[in-house]
Amino acid sequence: MSKVKIPVIAVLGPTASGKTDLAIRLAQCFGGEIVSCDSMQIYEGFDVATAKPTPAQLQLVPHHMIGFLPAGRSYSVAEYVKTAQQTISDIDNRGKTVFLCGGTGLYADALLSGMTFADSAAQQEKTQEVLHFLQENGLPSLCERLQKADSAALEQIDRNNSKRVVRAVVICESTGCSLAEYKARNCASDSPYQTLRLVLDVHDRSFLYERIDRRVDEMSQNGLLEEAKAFYSSHIDGTAAQIIGYKELFPYFTEEITYGQALENLKRTTRRYAKRQLTWFKKAPDACHIFIDECDPFAVANHICSDFLERMKQYEQKKA
Repeated sequence: MSKVKIPVIAVLGPTASGKTDLAIRLAQCFGGEIVSCDSMQIYEGFDVATAKPTPAQLQLVPHHMIGFLPAGRSYSVAEYVKTAQQTISDIDNRGKTVFLCGGTGLYADALLSGMTFADSAAQQEKTQEVLHFLQENGLPSLCERLQKADSAALEQIDRNNSKRVVRAVVICESTGCSLAEYKARNCASDSPYQTLRLVLDVHDRSFLYERIDRRVDEMSQNGLLEEAKAFYSSHIDGTAAQIIGYKELFPYFTEEITYGQALENLKRTTRRYAKRQLTWFKKAPDACHIFIDECDPFAVANHICSDFLERMKQYEQKKA
């Protein structure tokens, strides 16, 4: 008898689309707990810039994998998947419904597909060489190196994210295959999850961009400046250094631009990030896209979740 897969309802989508509120309401309705799928909310602090759930929201339903990691600690996709898998198993064993919520598509895809990560000694050695190359030559030169090894990979990742560029170069040069081939090769043949992907989307992007602009203004009112100053003074490196919301304010601290200009830069950077997220999630397999500019997202999601969980219940009864 084959093992029954764990049902997972993933609430995905771009920044400022309302994922947190929707996931909380759904978890309340279906007796669920929420596992974060955000590569920056995993860090301690940084509450405003990463739009973490508020203390009041955290009290409504149990949340997992939020604010558990020291700020200076680098964190890989493989580490995320391992911890998230353990967390999901624990939630399921307690008879609760698992909700995955976030906007980091890479984390979501790796987790839900059952991807495995087994770095060889050759890859570890290559990593040290590539990091040295990056330090000596800079990120643009490393991007040129990736362009020669796998031009398609360079188009798919954020070329300003040094960690991902390094990872792509290491994989391509140590394995001799493209990044896409490597992911396919290292993806488990069968995921341990029966997944319902709810992707928050828009037909009119200006609707989302207006929400982003309002969020940045609210972040400014809720302590973003103070949080960014603390980050600026800490000289924190690692994965957390990629947080959108801090580096855009650094020129203000050095008196190169005004605070108003810094906020406008942050809005523009966030809109560009949201555009990349929208593009990523359009490729999500078997996703139910909920267009927030045309409907009540909760009403639509509630109906879809009810049907999904009922089908899962019937399937488990047949397998028993």
